[in-house]
Amino acid sequence: EKLRYYERQSPTPVLHSAVALAEDVMEELQAASVHSDEKELLQLLSTPHLRAVLMVHDTVAQKNFDPVLPPLPDNIDEDFDEESVKIVRLVKNKEPLGATIRRDEHSGAVVVARIMRGGAADRSGLVHVGDELREVNGIAVLHKRPDEISQILAQSQGSITLKIIPATQEEDRLKESKVFMRALF
Repeated sequence: EKLRYYERQSPTPVLHSAVALAEDVMEELQAASVHSDEKELLQLLSTPHLRAVLMVHDTVAQKNFDPVLPPLPDNIDEDFDEESVKIVRLVKNKEPLGATIRRDEHSGAVVVARIMRGGAADRSGLVHVGDELREVNGIAVLHKRPDEISQILAQSQGSITLKIIPATQEEDRLKESKVFMRALF
């Protein structure tokens, strides 16, 4: 209850640069450190733990903790609705992506066939079965064979950027729903 009350007050930091203030105080103390209290304060301010706490304080006070995302590519196709194109950046380190792809017989599109549990695609939660794959690291995959696309994905290290058209909710529900019938004769 005390924490909720504290959060409702929405406290604001007294200052945004505690590290700079601590460094200024340390300079003043080094210039005239005569008393034992001053020496003790100088020693406390120079410990790495207190400096780290002050750095974290400044980060939170300046609201500098939001992740910095790379800008969206300029070459997004204009023939799709803005809501329908999803750009996903996954990070994999010498591990498989954890997704299989196949070519749809009707539309010819490359779609995600299966997501393996524990892979990079599964951990991200951004790639789903039925999503249509359009680009891998800026390379269009519309006219490539699935084995060529798998090779591009396997050779990619670090971050992989995928341009995806999400599967519609109706198709997902139809694929996952099961119907059981019992013959009563």
